[in-house]
Amino acid sequence: MAGNLLLNSPHLLQRLSLSPVMLRLMQEALKPEPDFGVMGETLRLDPALATTVLNLVNSAFYGLPQKVTDLSRAALVLGSREILKVAVSMTLHKDLESGFPECHYDFYPDWRLVTWSSIAAELLAQKLCPAQADQAYLCCLLKDVSLLFLRCAASEYLPEPEQRDRLTVLERGQLDREAEAWGMNHAALSQMLLVRWGIPAEICESVRFHHAVDSLADLPPLAQAVALATQWSEVELGHVSGPFGVVQFEGLLRTVLGLSEREVEEFRKRCLERFRSMLGSLGIAEGEENRAYYRHSVKIMQGFCFLSMDLLTVEGGLSSVARVLGKHIKLNWDVKSWDVALRAPQSQGYRLYHLTPSGSLERTDGLFRPGAIPWRLRTSGLEISCSGTRLGELRLGEATLTREDMTNLSLYLRFFAQGFEHYSARQAVLEEKALAFDAIPVGVARLDAQGRVVEANGRLSRFLSLCPSAKGRPLVELLPSRLPAETCSAFAAFVTDVDRERYAAIDYFLGVDQDGAARDGVLYLSAHRQPDGGFLVLFEDLRELSELEVQTLRRKSFLERLVSSMHELVLTVSPSGVVEYCSQMELGLAGRDFLEVFSPAVSHVDGWGPELLEAEGHAHVEVLLHAQGGAELPYELSFAPLGGKPEGAAPRSRECLVVGRDLTQIRRLEAKLKARALLDGLTGLYNHYQFHATLEREVARSRRTGRGLGLVFFDLDRFKEVNDSKGHAAGDEVLKSVAGLLLRLVRQGMDHPCRYGGDEFAVIVTEVDRERLAAIARRIREDVRVQLRDLVSVSLGFSYLRDDDSAKSLLKRVDNWAYAAKAAGGDAMVGDDGPVLR
Repeated sequence: MAGNLLLNSPHLLQRLSLSPVMLRLMQEALKPEPDFGVMGETLRLDPALATTVLNLVNSAFYGLPQKVTDLSRAALVLGSREILKVAVSMTLHKDLESGFPECHYDFYPDWRLVTWSSIAAELLAQKLCPAQADQAYLCCLLKDVSLLFLRCAASEYLPEPEQRDRLTVLERGQLDREAEAWGMNHAALSQMLLVRWGIPAEICESVRFHHAVDSLADLPPLAQAVALATQWSEVELGHVSGPFGVVQFEGLLRTVLGLSEREVEEFRKRCLERFRSMLGSLGIAEGEENRAYYRHSVKIMQGFCFLSMDLLTVEGGLSSVARVLGKHIKLNWDVKSWDVALRAPQSQGYRLYHLTPSGSLERTDGLFRPGAIPWRLRTSGLEISCSGTRLGELRLGEATLTREDMTNLSLYLRFFAQGFEHYSARQAVLEEKALAFDAIPVGVARLDAQGRVVEANGRLSRFLSLCPSAKGRPLVELLPSRLPAETCSAFAAFVTDVDRERYAAIDYFLGVDQDGAARDGVLYLSAHRQPDGGFLVLFEDLRELSELEVQTLRRKSFLERLVSSMHELVLTVSPSGVVEYCSQMELGLAGRDFLEVFSPAVSHVDGWGPELLEAEGHAHVEVLLHAQGGAELPYELSFAPLGGKPEGAAPRSRECLVVGRDLTQIRRLEAKLKARALLDGLTGLYNHYQFHATLEREVARSRRTGRGLGLVFFDLDRFKEVNDSKGHAAGDEVLKSVAGLLLRLVRQGMDHPCRYGGDEFAVIVTEVDRERLAAIARRIREDVRVQLRDLVSVSLGFSYLRDDDSAKSLLKRVDNWAYAAKAAGGDAMVGDDGPVLR
């Protein structure tokens, strides 16, 4: 949507544009040798800008021995290129601040990100591609210009613009939402704008990949510097991935740049010093005091990151989490008394823990709402939050902490919060699994290789009256509480016999129900040896079997109806290869030989035969179904043997489940998509992409066979007048008429008519001599003149393939001939041999 809007709306395109001062400065900055005279003249047009530039030049970052009072002196000391980068940055900021007075968006958070990334990109490029360091600075300065200008000029086209206070921070799924709304993402949109503003292609290409950190190894050095700088600004300024991301990114910098930890720290300091100087000159504050991570050293953050890793392996519930927190606080700040509220996983409530001065951890019973926590300490709290979600609060007892101590404690809590978030997510999954495990209506136990209980669900605990102490004990010692000695002995023998895969037994037992009354029953015990040497043991109370028989029959009927209603074809095939069950009865496959009903879609499929029905795993094969009446339907079949294979059983001793997916609609869709990829949607001719592919192919074929090849290229005269006077619908009809004329005129299968774009057409003419090519060109011109004489004519060029021609040179020459025909007044054609023919 936005791409079409820019192309078709000159007014909006004019608004999405840089100021003349900015454009002139950028043009100078991109030159190998900037002209200070042009730069000085441009800056003098804006005295306020010149003053701001001088303020930055005199900042602590550059460390000049004496104050510089004019631009010429500044350029002499720092160099014209450095002054240009400063001026370009200042001008872009001014364009955004004052160019859209009706826009009330706060650009400062975005400008901090842009400033950091631009400075970082230059420093990174000095390591990766020194000759392109200045280009890297400009790339990051302009990479998000599409978002910033659209926010001011046409915010309605931004996905959810009112819900974001920082446009330049990449949100999850943002690129996909932009592509769906605009037909391109913001990086491609910025690239398009930069091309229109005359920025070189290499810079524009790097802008397109500024979020491609995941594919860093595939990018050229300049694009690597831009992508790394973009990610660096977001993590350092505290906008994405939490504190873990900062430490991880510092590791990435060490790997990519080959730097030591100390060198990376110096690298950050250089970037930070210049960043602060730039913000100070612009009058922009650094933002939220506790948000940015650049205020802290890498070494301190690494230490807190390692401490928070303890939460990734902690077990024992929130009490264990609180103990880890207390251990870290005691170790680093010698705090001996505190309250901490931690949000329970899968809940909005909080658990409250208190550490007494004597060192004992106490938990207050209950789960509390955020505003109803019964704190023991009345001190101010430190928030524990991650990704905007509040996870808890810490209150300190008597403690003497300096301002630096409190700053570091707040930083530690950010690392702790992210580790706690991971813990909560993992614990929530475990709790869900535990609930599902206990809800199974069959007793289940998992044993290790020695037969000891590793875990068991609630149903099995009730069957055998197990208590928590049963974990780690051999199951054979617990069975006598319900089962006879013979069964216990047989089970013990099974555990020690490594050659046996399974064991099963049915026994009578006597127990008590939930009310304490005596009850008897029949218990079915089965055990299965697992690949790791352990065992899975199942217990089922068969006393309930009669009560379930009617439900089983109902479920069987339901499953049959369910399978019949599925879109997939479901078959069961007997060991002899006969279809026993077919979910779609109308196909009439039941009772027929499977290998006669189906055949492979391609002749070279390996293993098409009886062995396919016996293969282990899930094979997938595309086939043709030979339906009644002679129709052949495309299907994709997957095979899975039903049931286990008895030891020593003969081949093809198991039934096979076959599931088929009807590919008819998919094949039709593929044909449509293929046609859309090759053909122009309006005219039905080959499109622009297919024109180039066909021309390359035919040029190569002409070289190989020695047969002649020609190219005709033309556009329509007065076509714009048709659109303007009669409307675009009439213009579309003209284009379709020309296309129909070409299709009737060319030789089927030998000549290739194409719509090159807009009102431009081309015909690739194969196996032709010069006279025949000229005749075809003349015929096109005359037929258009006759059939559309009141509307349009053609300006046409044609040429014959020369010995030294490539597809590109042939097209360029024919395009020049067509341009010459247009320059001669139109309704004309120009060929290789001479002047304009009217």
